[in-house]
Amino acid sequence: MMNLRGEQGSTLVDEQGFTLVEVLVAIVMTVVVFGAALTALVAFQHNTTNGILRNEAQDRARNALDRLARGLRSVAAPTTKFSGALEEAASYSITFQTIDSEKTAGGSNTTNAMRVRYCLNDSTPTNEVLWQQVKRWTTAEAPTLVSSSECPDNTAGRWDSSYKLASAITNRIGGQNRVAFTYSAGSTPQIVAVESKLYIDLKPGSQPGESELTTATSLRNANRPPIVSFTATKINGHVLLNGSESRDPEGLALTYKWTEGSTVLPSTSQQYETGALTTGSHTFTLEVTDPGGLSSSTSQTVVI
Repeated sequence: MMNLRGEQGSTLVDEQGFTLVEVLVAIVMTVVVFGAALTALVAFQHNTTNGILRNEAQDRARNALDRLARGLRSVAAPTTKFSGALEEAASYSITFQTIDSEKTAGGSNTTNAMRVRYCLNDSTPTNEVLWQQVKRWTTAEAPTLVSSSECPDNTAGRWDSSYKLASAITNRIGGQNRVAFTYSAGSTPQIVAVESKLYIDLKPGSQPGESELTTATSLRNANRPPIVSFTATKINGHVLLNGSESRDPEGLALTYKWTEGSTVLPSTSQQYETGALTTGSHTFTLEVTDPGGLSSSTSQTVVI
């Protein structure tokens, strides 16, 4: 502080600096600026965290669909007791036998097959869970599949293990019915492709909203049962049987078996002409079989 001398000898004081009001205004402005910056930082961190969690949820669902697709591509070849590639084909559940690449079954299970089930639990529609269940065996044939609407099916002995693969799924949120699995045919033995679709939403009702994940898989080992059809034409007391309309969906050669009632007719070709028949009704049956051992049959009755 500097002292100055006035005209009459008085001392003057130089008062330089900020007033109290100015200081308070500066403090308030500083608080506002820092508050806004802190709010923006918190919002940024919140959005970043949500983005990370959302990406993790999508990655888990994507990995689950990839695992399902790998299993479907390695589906075990059908047998005479199990036609088609899938054992169960429902809107929210799919079951099939595939080759186990992780463990050796041993015993009589020479193909190392195992049963796998994928199902979507909607007990909480805003946070549905995709489950995988696995069954292994050492016998020559797989255990009988018992269908269940429960997901997962915790009945003792049916499944060896159950895994939660993905969550934050919203296929049925708000009463919607967006199926998880869509098939190329309505009949299970005829299915040759599967489309899997999951909707992911970590926080339903808030931005950025749900995302959709879709995977389409062709079943390379799908062996569909043959389609059987024949005509029976009456000719002067005889009947000409013609099974040329029968076919195999995979284009493979078929074998033919003709019967009249319980009597096997002496022909394994597409066509067969009977001898003279007695007056009355005669029922003929054609059974066709593909190289994989899958068969189909149909019958017709002819009145002479």
